Amino acid sequence: MKKTLIALAVSTVAIASGAQAAELYNQDGTSLDIGGRVEGRLSMQDSKADDASRVRVHIAGKTAINDSLYGLGFYEMEIKTNDQGNIDSGSDDFTTRLAYAGLGGNFGLVSYGKTEGSLGVITDFTDIFSGIAGNTAADKLTVSDRSDNMLAYKGQFDDLALRASYRFADRDTENDGSYGDNDQDGYSLSAIYAFGDSGFTAGAGYAEQDRADEYMLAASYTVADFYFAGVYTDGDKQNDQRQELDYTGYELAAAYTLGQTVFTAAYNNAETENETSVDNLAFETAYFFKPNFRAWVSYNFNMIDEGDTIVSVDNGRTTASKAASEDEIGLGLRYDF
Repeated sequence: MKKTLIALAVSTVAIASGAQAAELYNQDGTSLDIGGRVEGRLSMQDSKADDASRVRVHIAGKTAINDSLYGLGFYEMEIKTNDQGNIDSGSDDFTTRLAYAGLGGNFGLVSYGKTEGSLGVITDFTDIFSGIAGNTAADKLTVSDRSDNMLAYKGQFDDLALRASYRFADRDTENDGSYGDNDQDGYSLSAIYAFGDSGFTAGAGYAEQDRADEYMLAASYTVADFYFAGVYTDGDKQNDQRQELDYTGYELAAAYTLGQTVFTAAYNNAETENETSVDNLAFETAYFFKPNFRAWVSYNFNMIDEGDTIVSVDNGRTTASKAASEDEIGLGLRYDF
């Protein structure tokens, strides 16, 4: 079994990793890579179509400082292309996903900027779809996901992968002219261990921010062409009124690889204050023409019916509308470079 973190959970097959970065420059200990993806994604609900296409591009620069230390800079942007038929408009969504610099060595990598929290590698256990389905129940706090003003650490030690991050509260100016902050500081921690060549991997993580906290547990098992994984999360989330709400969720995923085809299924369920927030069952078939080019089709069975009571941290207690109860069909092509 590979001992790198990407091999712990992400795809069901080696060609599904999507890591296709090309080296543009490498001389005198300095290198520059570029990579990304272009995705044409069609979403259908109630026979109505919506464009979920997007482009991601990242660049990574690395320079050797000495035999045991290197410097790194990384930037990734995302552009969503749904202009709602207005040909004169630009993209309605341009996002800097990541932008950080760091120092690395045998100890791992320490970085600062808009970087990754520690629980994304835990949700990756079940976030294995090529397209738009899955990954809806394991909600993450800001400090445990991608965030700016973040100091982060990651290290790989044989079969053990460690992550830790701390997000500083953002400085602002008080009415009296003094400096204050927005109380959005917090931290996240995670550890993932691969049990040798057994095919079994386990992970755990914890995050705390302001008056909210969460923990996650994950496990996966790979045998032959099958992959099975589960994620469980529990904690207290905070709404706009700064009320603490209990949130519990779990995701179960499985995949089977048959030649160049990957069949994936997942069940997602979450509750806020013991009331349903998420309940769906998704299936996907992806065909890899080449390691960096795939086509996929998915169907997401929404198990929330019109008129059901649903509770979420953001919207509180509501009654499910017809739109909120619709199933979703997804079709797409993805090119990685």
